[in-house]
Amino acid sequence: MTSRRFGTLDGLRGAAATVVLVGHLSGPFHPYTTHGYLAVDLFFLMSGFVVAGAYEDKLRSGWGVASFLRARLARLWPLYALSFVVGLTCYAVARSLKPDDNFLFPALPLASVVAMGLFFVPQFARYGGGAAFPLNPAAWSLSVEIFGNLIYAAVARSIGNTALKVLVAIGGLGVAMIAFRTGFLNVGVDVDEIAYGYIRYAFSFSLGVLFWRMQAAGTLPRLKVPAGVPLVAAVALMSGLVPESPLYDAGVVLFVFPWVVIAAVTSEPSARFAPLFAWAGAVSYPLYALHEPITGMILTVMPKGAAHVALILALPPVFILGAAAADRWFDRPLQRWLRRRGEPLKAAPAL
Repeated sequence: MTSRRFGTLDGLRGAAATVVLVGHLSGPFHPYTTHGYLAVDLFFLMSGFVVAGAYEDKLRSGWGVASFLRARLARLWPLYALSFVVGLTCYAVARSLKPDDNFLFPALPLASVVAMGLFFVPQFARYGGGAAFPLNPAAWSLSVEIFGNLIYAAVARSIGNTALKVLVAIGGLGVAMIAFRTGFLNVGVDVDEIAYGYIRYAFSFSLGVLFWRMQAAGTLPRLKVPAGVPLVAAVALMSGLVPESPLYDAGVVLFVFPWVVIAAVTSEPSARFAPLFAWAGAVSYPLYALHEPITGMILTVMPKGAAHVALILALPPVFILGAAAADRWFDRPLQRWLRRRGEPLKAAPAL
């Protein structure tokens, strides 16, 4: 298991999670985060690198899939479960204030949706489509992550670099086909798009694993730049600078994000900024996991007007501070308690 921490990757996760938050607030921010959904592909790419670096040697030395699953669940599930508590609360508030609104309306009985969601299982009922995880739509990518991680753990000891490159190529072809079939890559969140989410994961996660292997072998290209450059580049790529198009989405995911991650891996923040980058990485997962039910509720129940716009503009720093609080007073104590129980939790979450 690697002991090195890649500081710029931490900062990149934080920047990507912030773009997702701002995009979900919609309203005055929407023109500036048109391609925010591409953050998921960036997360999957970073996840492949981080997870392979943390666990591949152990998996190849005989560590079982069940042990790997326990480690990943211990790291990801507490905040994930908390997001469903938040989602249920927001659902209750929105339904009481606007009972005729369709906010987070599940296709299945609410108890079933909660039970399935807590085990990363999407609601498969297709009564007019809708979010695969209505209590927290962002959970779709975490579901793909955990089940995709299981497949990786099962094959990590046997899949060589050639087979991995073939998988990357097939996944890349799938990503391009999705982009041109649907018009963009903002797919995976709804029940009728679940397969698309796994195709996005297959390309980006597999490429991240390959990057880790190249890094370990000393063959990963080096792109030494100031540590802030990959962050600025990622935010610009997910902004509204370029109109939506399938060619843009496919090009960013297949060709540009890989170089952004290479730059992040081979460039480190200075000692002055390293704590800020580490903090951004720590906040990124609670920010991503917890914000969407709250933003959806606020956008549903808040009357439109000047006060609505003012509230939306004020929310990003509030959410970031809330995520920092969740990390410090909820997740970190749980992780310390789990470490005392012997769980191998050294790897940072990719989301």
